[in-house]
Amino acid sequence: MRRTLGVVATLALLAMGVACGGGGGKAKVAAKPVGPAVDEKTAEKDAGGLVTEIYDTINRGKPDNLFSLLNDPLTIFGPRKADATVTRSEALVALGKLVDPKSKQHAQVHSGALEVIASSGGHSAWAFDVITVEGQPLAVTAVLTNDDDLWAVSAASLAHTPSMKELRSELKKVAIVPPGAMSTAKVDDRAKGAVERFQKGLIDQQSWGDDLASRTEALVIGPTGGDVTKGKKEIKRLWKKRMEAETRSAISGEVAAAVTPDGQLAWVTAPVTRVEKDEDPLPLRMFAVFEKNGNDWKMIVLQESLAVDEPGAGASFVKILPPAPKAPEPPPEVKEAKKDDKAKTEPKKKKKKKKKKKKAEDEDG
Repeated sequence: MRRTLGVVATLALLAMGVACGGGGGKAKVAAKPVGPAVDEKTAEKDAGGLVTEIYDTINRGKPDNLFSLLNDPLTIFGPRKADATVTRSEALVALGKLVDPKSKQHAQVHSGALEVIASSGGHSAWAFDVITVEGQPLAVTAVLTNDDDLWAVSAASLAHTPSMKELRSELKKVAIVPPGAMSTAKVDDRAKGAVERFQKGLIDQQSWGDDLASRTEALVIGPTGGDVTKGKKEIKRLWKKRMEAETRSAISGEVAAAVTPDGQLAWVTAPVTRVEKDEDPLPLRMFAVFEKNGNDWKMIVLQESLAVDEPGAGASFVKILPPAPKAPEPPPEVKEAKKDDKAKTEPKKKKKKKKKKKKAEDEDG
């Protein structure tokens, strides 16, 4: 168990500086002035360098070198049910149990294919990676911010990605739960619009699909291994299947959300129960990244993640279900003509035929 906690602490270092506190609710976060615009490619390179630096520092067994990179308090979401709020000191203590500078062997973090996309102006970015720690793959989605050319990770969702076979097996045990289900992170007032967009899409999922299918860089990360969809065409195909399956979700815990200091990105997350036609209810954590779109927000990343807990631990979550889909409206009725109406029209037709016949006889005569 200590070894597992150490791995979790390692990954926790990817989620730096999320405002948190006791109980769900609203958090007032003042917007900070930002400097001149940064070239987006440069921003992506520098932001990616931060994530790589964190990986390298952990792999070198130098946990103390991470102290200056961490803000306090520190909140993460996943990869286990209880992994939600961690202070900087707690993270470093737990990490110290795993990464011993005097030891020659400790956990190694291996990056799969780190992808970083900067927002307009280059002062914020989002990142996605599939990392491997002690042979275990984890999907990581993160939001990064730039303050005076110093990049930091402000939010992250971490998740184990089991096979579909493992998922179905654990569902039978009612052992699937949302990662970070115990989170008490709050909602930034400035994220209200993104939260409303998120909540709307829980039932009206086509609104999410329209957002995601409008950007080439958009990503949809599913809860099982290799379930990553990118690009307009692929997301449209995925969403067609979701709509045919009548996919919908209900929130089963606290919503958390925040906006980056430059106001260009927002992240919204919540434990949910997802329902699809002919499938068992599935407890998940949804972590979405939105980009500013005029006065509104548009979803660009959606990660659905799960955690495996003790058998029966998911019982309370599978009871929270979204409303059933509305039945399609029947086509309007076509009223049949009344017998009286038919009787009125038939004699007229006969009279016409009779007149024509009489006219023909007169001409022959």
